[in-house]
Amino acid sequence: MKTRRDFLKSSGALVISFSLPFPVSGVFAREARDAKSKPPLLPDELDSWIAVLPDNTVTVYFGKMDMGQGVDVAVAQMVAEELDVSMDQVKVVMGDTALTCNQGGASGSTGVQLGGVALRNAAAEARLVLAELAARKLDVPASQITVAEGVINYQGKRITYGELIGGRYFHHRLEWNDNYGNFLTLKGKAQPKDPREYRIVGKSFPQPVIQSKVMGREQYVTDMSLDDMLHARVIRPTVAGAIPEAVDEASIKGIPGASVIHEQDYLAVVAEHEWDAIRAAQELKVTWSQPETSLPAMDALHDYIRRAPKRGSAVPVNEGDVDTALQRAERIIEAEYEWPLQSHASMGPACAVADVRADSARLWTGSQKPHFGRSGCATVAGLPEDSVRATWIKGPGSYGRNDA
Repeated sequence: MKTRRDFLKSSGALVISFSLPFPVSGVFAREARDAKSKPPLLPDELDSWIAVLPDNTVTVYFGKMDMGQGVDVAVAQMVAEELDVSMDQVKVVMGDTALTCNQGGASGSTGVQLGGVALRNAAAEARLVLAELAARKLDVPASQITVAEGVINYQGKRITYGELIGGRYFHHRLEWNDNYGNFLTLKGKAQPKDPREYRIVGKSFPQPVIQSKVMGREQYVTDMSLDDMLHARVIRPTVAGAIPEAVDEASIKGIPGASVIHEQDYLAVVAEHEWDAIRAAQELKVTWSQPETSLPAMDALHDYIRRAPKRGSAVPVNEGDVDTALQRAERIIEAEYEWPLQSHASMGPACAVADVRADSARLWTGSQKPHFGRSGCATVAGLPEDSVRATWIKGPGSYGRNDA
């Protein structure tokens, strides 16, 4: 039986070299080239959120990601609105721990109302800074200039955002509430637009990924392939709470290159080829324990819930006397409703790819929380968190196990 540590000791890494199945964007290349001059990736740095490129386009660094809700489109609209640029000038980079601040993951209901608001405030501040730069450069009053599609105008004088700062950094500080995650908030000196001034927010823009998904061209984390990559499958019990008591490793000896990874209650198989890992997962013989507590039968589920002891309660509103009101009611309607528990699950199995070396690790994951994925992988690999980089890549969904 080989453990994860055995693999690391024998090879020095799980992956020797790698090549991405899709090209590295200009944003990533620019980050690598200008790493020495960019301020640290902290929420109170404007450069952590907005970048203006020489071609007068804008890159937005969004610490959440889109799981099919179109949050990236909404964030692009908010930024385009505040910066006075067009939608086709905005690119949104999402969920990369090396490029984005931790805004708490996808969490669809917080994507716009929390994560988007932070970007809106950052964009408003960036517009203010750019307007002040232009005013000094053109020697005109900042309060009297106009901006359209990233071009600043004043009585025939014009200059683009790209000409002002393209490829360089703002080096400008924002007010930050010292929170990471969903409740990270930002504020600058600039006041965001009055909704009555909106010309982009509130309009319908298509999601650019729809066509590539329909045509089968969209790249997912399951499409990634690294050189010398091992494929793995986690072996799970058929009953919740059971743990492996005995594992017959000889049951998969006929599958080339297949090995068992067994650490405490964690059980998996690895192989050089994916189909061999699938076969090993199907054929591995495991003796499972009986769980200490068994789940109720499906037809007895609602009775079980009714009998279950309460674990805390909250009363958000408590006004008036309900019992008295019911006694005075002319008519009382009583009803009882039951519905099945729906699976909070994604459309396919979770997937992640990791390049783990002796002093660093690289993670590509379909999780909705890559920043927390980085923390988890750092703990498992025994590495400092700042030596692990996690990047979100589209997966089959975010619910269920993909959340973590």
